[in-house]
Amino acid sequence: MKRYTVIALRTPQGVVGINRRQPPFRGMWNLIGGKIEPGETERHGAMRETFEETGAELPEPTFDFVGTLDWVVDGDRIGIMYLYVVDTDERLHLPCDTREGILAALDPDWVTLTDNQGIVPDLKPLLPQMLHGHNLDLVATYRGNNLVSVIPRPSAD
Repeated sequence: MKRYTVIALRTPQGVVGINRRQPPFRGMWNLIGGKIEPGETERHGAMRETFEETGAELPEPTFDFVGTLDWVVDGDRIGIMYLYVVDTDERLHLPCDTREGILAALDPDWVTLTDNQGIVPDLKPLLPQMLHGHNLDLVATYRGNNLVSVIPRPSAD
């Protein structure tokens, strides 16, 4: 199973998003993040991905772990995403073009508009929960590339 980080990096300009160059969801806006390397903790993966994608080298205590999201596609658990919120007063040079895609500051209200077709599907329900919650234990279910739901993990009882 793959392990990923997803980081809501809040700056004075807005939440940093990336318009993806690569599949899945090429050409759509998502938060920064990526694969956790072998032997790397989730937090260090989030720190590394933040630096690689934005150039911002932020201290470990600023990475607030808010929960997890299982990624299930066609009934198969593809991976787990470790969710972080990071607040910084640092003003990034945005927008900018990177090897991963275009980085820009996004207004969270714009991201969650129901008619916004340019957002990775699970980000619309996920971002408000990340920005306002802790101890999240969520499951995002897809059929192919179509989002079915983002819900709290059903209890085992």
